[in-house]
Amino acid sequence: MDHQVNILLLNPFHSGSHAQWANSLHQNWEKIRGRKVTTLALPGRHWKWRMHGASAEFARQCALETTTPQAIICTDMMDVATFKGLLRKEWNNVPIIQYFHENQITYPWSPNDADAQSGRDRTYGMMNILSAMAADAIWFNSNFHRQAFLQAIPHFMHPMPDQIKPFLEHPFEEKSSVLPIGIECPLEVDLTRHFNEAPTILWNHRWEFDKAPEFLFKALTDLKTHDLDFSLILTGPQFDSKSPQLEMILNHFKTNIIHQGYAEQRSDYLDLLRKSDFVIHSPKQEYFGISVLEAMAHGVIPILGKGNAYDDWCPEKFLIEGSEMARERLETLSREQISHRREARQIAEQFEWEKVTQSYDAALRSVLQPS
Repeated sequence: MDHQVNILLLNPFHSGSHAQWANSLHQNWEKIRGRKVTTLALPGRHWKWRMHGASAEFARQCALETTTPQAIICTDMMDVATFKGLLRKEWNNVPIIQYFHENQITYPWSPNDADAQSGRDRTYGMMNILSAMAADAIWFNSNFHRQAFLQAIPHFMHPMPDQIKPFLEHPFEEKSSVLPIGIECPLEVDLTRHFNEAPTILWNHRWEFDKAPEFLFKALTDLKTHDLDFSLILTGPQFDSKSPQLEMILNHFKTNIIHQGYAEQRSDYLDLLRKSDFVIHSPKQEYFGISVLEAMAHGVIPILGKGNAYDDWCPEKFLIEGSEMARERLETLSREQISHRREARQIAEQFEWEKVTQSYDAALRSVLQPS
C-alpha cells in the first residue's frame, strides 16, 4: 500500500482511556508514510445512549465527508449493524473494523445499575455480538479479552428461544486480532531510586465497582495489621458519586496519605507516578490495564490480581490471589527494588505507541489486502 490510505476513526465515547487511545492512534498512525487519519468523536457521557444513538449520528456526519475512506474503525460503543444500514450507499464496500476496549457480555455490571436489576443489561451484550458479526474485522486490546468474549457468546445465546445457529457458526475468531493500546514511555526515569522511609503505594484507577477498590482497602488493612508502614498516593478519577471505599480509605489511613485527588494536568499525574513504588490492583475486570502500564513505565512495581489481562504480559512474581498475598509479595519484591523496577519498565516498553502502531498498520493491511 504505497498510495495514501485514508482511515476514518469513529469514537462514540471520547473520554478517559477511549479518548487517549483515539488521539494517540491518530497521531502515531499519521507518522507512517501514506496514512491519513480523520477522527470523528462524541463526548464521553451517557454510554448506553451512545451505544444506541452513535450509529445514526456518525452516519449523518459521514454523509458530509468529502473524502471516501479506505477503512472505518469504530469502538465497541457503537452499533455497527445499524451504522451499516444507515451509511451512505457509495461507502457500502468500505471495510468496517470494530475495536473492543470492553464488552457488555463479560463486563461486571454494578448491582446498583437499574438495567442489571431488571435484566435489560442483555440488550448491550446482544448489540456487541451483532456489531461483531456486521464488522469486517474485530480487534481486541488483549488476548485475555478476545478469549473472554468469544467463549462467552455461546453461553449468552443459549437461553434464547430458537434460531441461534447463525450466532454460533459465525467466524468471530477468524476475523479477530489482538492489538494492544499503546503508552508513552518517558525517555528518562530513575530506576535506581530507593523507597523513602516507607514504600509508596499508588492508586491511579477509577473509583468504580469494576475496579474493586475494596481489594485495596483489604490489602492496606492487612499491611497495617502486620505493622508494615507505607505511604499512599490516591489519584483515581471519580464520576457520578463518591466511592464508599475511598471514604473508608480516607478515614482509616489518613496519616498514610501524601496525595489524594485526580491530577487534572498530565504533568502532575506523571510526577505522582515518579514518586510511587508499588501499584496494587486486583479489579473485577481488566481487559488491558493502561493505568498499570503507565505506572510500570515509570518504574512502579506491580502487584496484580490474576484472572485479568495482566496474565498475558506479567510474570508470575507480579501476580497474586487474595489481599494477604499482596502483603507477602510486597515484602518479597521490596528486597530487590532496582531489579524489579527495571523489569517493570521493560515490560511497559513493549507497548510504546511507536511499536504498537506498526502492529495496527499490519492488521489494517491484512484487512485491505486479504490473502
